[in-house]
Amino acid sequence: MGFSSWLIGQNIVPLCQSIIINVEKVIKLENVAKLKSFSELYSQIDDSYVFSYIRPGQAGLDGLIGAEPMRLGGTLMLLMRAGSPVEIEINQVRYVMKENSLLVGFPGNIIQAKSPLPNDLELYALFCDLRFSQSINVNMTSVPLPSLIDRPRNVTELSKRECERISAFFSLLYENAIDYEGTDRQICKLTASSILSGLFYHMVQIYHRRISDGMNVAPPDGTPSGNRRTEYVRDFIKLVHLHHTRERAVAFYAEKLFISPKYLSLLIKESTGRSAAKWIDEFVLMEAKNMLRFSGKNIQQIAYALNFPTQSSFGKYFKHMTGMSPSEYQKS
Repeated sequence: MGFSSWLIGQNIVPLCQSIIINVEKVIKLENVAKLKSFSELYSQIDDSYVFSYIRPGQAGLDGLIGAEPMRLGGTLMLLMRAGSPVEIEINQVRYVMKENSLLVGFPGNIIQAKSPLPNDLELYALFCDLRFSQSINVNMTSVPLPSLIDRPRNVTELSKRECERISAFFSLLYENAIDYEGTDRQICKLTASSILSGLFYHMVQIYHRRISDGMNVAPPDGTPSGNRRTEYVRDFIKLVHLHHTRERAVAFYAEKLFISPKYLSLLIKESTGRSAAKWIDEFVLMEAKNMLRFSGKNIQQIAYALNFPTQSSFGKYFKHMTGMSPSEYQKS
C-alpha cells in the first residue's frame, strides 16, 4: 500500500460536490517549489518531493497555505518546531498548530489558514507528489490493529522527543535530495522511499500510543457492549490479516466469529466507518499492489497467489477497485 494510501484509508472525508466545484486552486509540487526563494534550507528531487526549512523572520507560508481554501494535489507534512499558534482548517475541521506539532494533509484534502500566519514560525515543510507518495511500499501486517481501526487526526501534538525524532527523518530527506545532483536518480528516489517508509512506521508508533483502549461508542439497543464490539472488530481485522489472500467473502469471517454476515457487517460499519467487505478489499488490494510492484511475479502467478480462479477475474477485480488494469498499475 502506498504511504498516503494507508494514512488516508477512509480518513479523506468525502467532500460535498459544492466544495469540490468551488475549490479551483490545487497545491502541486511546482507551487511548493516557490519556497526555495526564502527558505533557510531547501532541496528537491525533480517531480518527487520538495523539502524546505523555514526559520523565524523568513517569509511565511502564505504562498502555500492561504486564506482561501485550496485542494492538496499531494501529501503535505508540516513539522512546527516553534512559533505562535496557527489555526488551520482541513476538510472543514479546525486545528490549532502549536510548538512541536505535526500536520499531515492528504491528496484531495481541502486546506485553509483560518488565522494570519505569524512571522515567528520555525518549521519543516515536506511535500510529496501524488504519484511518488503512492509508490512508497509499507507492510500493513506490521501495523498495530488499533492504528488500523481508528482514524488519525490531521494535526498531532508531539513531545519534544517525538519532534526531534521526526526532525531526524526530515533531515535525512533533505540530505538525500542535496546529494541528488550528479548521482543516480533512481537510487535517490529509492533512498527517499525507504526513509519515508521508516517515517510512516514511526508515525504509526506515535499515533498508536495516543489511542485509548477500546472504541467507546455507545451501542444501539440489542447490540453487544462496547468491549464486546471492540473484540469483534479486532478479531475480524486479525482474521483478515491471516486469511485475506485466500478468503474474500464476509460469510467466511462471520462464521469464524460465530455471528451472521449481516450482523458482522453492521458491527464493523458502526465501529470503524467502513464495511467489512471494504476492509477485506483493502487488504487484498494492498497485497496485490505490493506483489505487482515488488514480488517479481507475473500477473497470472499473482492471481493464483491471491486465490482468484483466473487471471481475467483478478484483472476485472483489480480494475473495478482501482480504475486501472494490473499491467497498467505495474507501469505507472
